[in-house]
Amino acid sequence: MRIGILTGTRPDIIKMAPLYWEAAARGHEAVLIHTGQHYSDHLFAGVYESMDLPKPAHLLETGACASPAMSVGKMMLQLDELLRTKEKKLDILLTHGDTLTSMAGSLAAYLNTVAVGHVEAGLRTFSREPFPEQLDTRCSDAASDLYFAATETNRKNLLSEGFARGRIYMVGNTVVDAARWAAKKENRKGSPAESFFKEHGVDFSKPTIYYSIHRRETTMSRERFSAAARAAMKLAESGYSVVWSIRPGTKAALKAHGLDGELAKHPNLHPIEEIPSYPFIMFLMSKCRLVCTDSGSMQEEAAALHVPCVTVRYVTDRPESVEAGANVLAPPKSADEIVQVVAQAEKNHAKMAKAPNPYGDGNSSKLILDAIEKWEGKLVAWEHEKGNKL
Repeated sequence: MRIGILTGTRPDIIKMAPLYWEAAARGHEAVLIHTGQHYSDHLFAGVYESMDLPKPAHLLETGACASPAMSVGKMMLQLDELLRTKEKKLDILLTHGDTLTSMAGSLAAYLNTVAVGHVEAGLRTFSREPFPEQLDTRCSDAASDLYFAATETNRKNLLSEGFARGRIYMVGNTVVDAARWAAKKENRKGSPAESFFKEHGVDFSKPTIYYSIHRRETTMSRERFSAAARAAMKLAESGYSVVWSIRPGTKAALKAHGLDGELAKHPNLHPIEEIPSYPFIMFLMSKCRLVCTDSGSMQEEAAALHVPCVTVRYVTDRPESVEAGANVLAPPKSADEIVQVVAQAEKNHAKMAKAPNPYGDGNSSKLILDAIEKWEGKLVAWEHEKGNKL
């Protein structure tokens, strides 16, 4: 089969890598397509290399855009041109998660009658947040033919919205496949990852927090972002070694909200703009006492590595991690409230670290390929054709 694997962001690449490995191992033609939603080297090119992936067969040019709508429009036009090529049509396009890339790819494929398999289908908060990710995932599901739900909660969400029961597969999350692979790569004394963080002043003999704040609903709000940033400073002052991964949106928000000059005043706070690779990131997470984030993927990775997670958001589309006891919400009302939640997580550290991982046992890519092979020849869902019942 000719299986398209669509990526656009760093988490996409990481989570889709196990699917490429599995498809190639089974003898399928796996076609990597990158939209360019993330286009800087550390968010794109270096990630493919670090995940043992070849360069994409198709590299689109999205780049910096004035708005999310412009990004989606540019992606859809380029994907439409690619998917209309009849002589080498894809059997299925795999899209991932709740990104602009996933929405653009799913809609473009649907409109070209190319089957869509949505990996990480059914993520819901039943609110506008996270923005625009809730729209992205809902549109992706609406355009899909196969639904790969990570958890029973995701599966129930899809069923409640009327999606076809027989085409929904609960497969766990491919991030577990990726995280376990990556954690082993740098887990040795004197590794390049250990040297990298030492060069950046990180002292793992102190209790360490991996801090990552970058979602739009956080960075767009002065109140929310200031609460999160000042909480990082307070945690550093209290004795934690706080390693803050600074994404482009985070950097812009620090400047926009007048906080960019304050980080250097806190010696235990280590802002790092470019962590070289996913194995380095998983090395960092495995060394941390806690993760403090607004990232969806990091909630899953922390659960997979049994590192207690504090999610700096009002709602989460990973509620199963909260239900399992691996994750706790810290609404970004004020820095003090976030710090209080961190203190509570610290108090319950042993229990949170032992919480069961709700995202599977690392065989998600195998289960997804099994389902795709089962539906070969009848992937596109026409309700009234024999043998293709929804």
